[in-house]
Amino acid sequence: MNSIRNPETTRFNPRRRDALAVMAGLAAAGMGWAQGTFPTKLIRVVVPLPAGTSPDVIARVWGEQLSRAVGQPVIIENKPGASAMIGTQAVLSAPADGYTLLYATNFVSINPYVFKTPLFKAEDLMPISRILSVPFVMVVSGNSPIKSLQDLVQAARAKAGGKHYASTGVGTFPHVAMVRFMSSAGIEMTHIPYKDGGLTDVMSGTVDVSLEPSTTAIGYIKAGKLRALGVTSPKALAALPGVPAIAEFYPGFSGESWHGVMAPKGTPEGAINRIAAVSQQIIDSEDFRKRLTELALVPAGGSVRSFQGFLAEDAKAWSKVIKDYDIKAD
Repeated sequence: MNSIRNPETTRFNPRRRDALAVMAGLAAAGMGWAQGTFPTKLIRVVVPLPAGTSPDVIARVWGEQLSRAVGQPVIIENKPGASAMIGTQAVLSAPADGYTLLYATNFVSINPYVFKTPLFKAEDLMPISRILSVPFVMVVSGNSPIKSLQDLVQAARAKAGGKHYASTGVGTFPHVAMVRFMSSAGIEMTHIPYKDGGLTDVMSGTVDVSLEPSTTAIGYIKAGKLRALGVTSPKALAALPGVPAIAEFYPGFSGESWHGVMAPKGTPEGAINRIAAVSQQIIDSEDFRKRLTELALVPAGGSVRSFQGFLAEDAKAWSKVIKDYDIKAD
């Protein structure tokens, strides 16, 4: 996809004699925001993860519907790297005008605590809309002798560190969530980080187990290449019948990720509210919800304020796991 450059913004520096005119202009602009004239040009949405990943797929579905609703082009731009910090920095470096948005996941809740010198803080971003929650699936090879979650726990207890689990790297969500599970189950397994997540080695049985997002895992499970032991959602998923929720065995366990739309701090309230309102319409639409259900994703939605509260609780929960187990990334 060809990149599209945003037009350069020009700053208006009024002279003192123009003060009244400036005040009038600001008032008119405020009326424009209130009346929902935003947006008037292309919107860029940065996905700080590779093309083809779950956030990329859903961002494109959401972006297409957003474009139709607001009558302006919406482009999705992938900027992966550095645990999503490269793409996030690109958004924070853009003008806070509502025309550059971040399609975020819970790296927002994890990175500030995992990295010694994080490139951003959670308060640098303004929440707009929580689109969905992402259940993860505990998976082993389709040929593994481990048939259930109880089998995995018993095997891990038989020899501390004797079982190995794959993840996308130190401090990434699959790693931190697996640490949370091991804490709940009272077991130890050995972490094997992979740049690509190591799913191929899980399928071959080279590595015993991993936590995979439902969007990635479900196809391999149906094909018999992976076996699902449990899901991290509070309840079992209709898309994976017969697979229990891990919380059924370990009450209180939670290991879901999420997708949401955010903007740089200082973005006008009118832009935030406009995108939030349209996003809620998209989330409520039958077609969008059907698409999410097929991928074993759970629609979220809610107000800007509710998303803000959710983010605070999410960061609190994951920062505790990171601190308790001294998880650090370079």
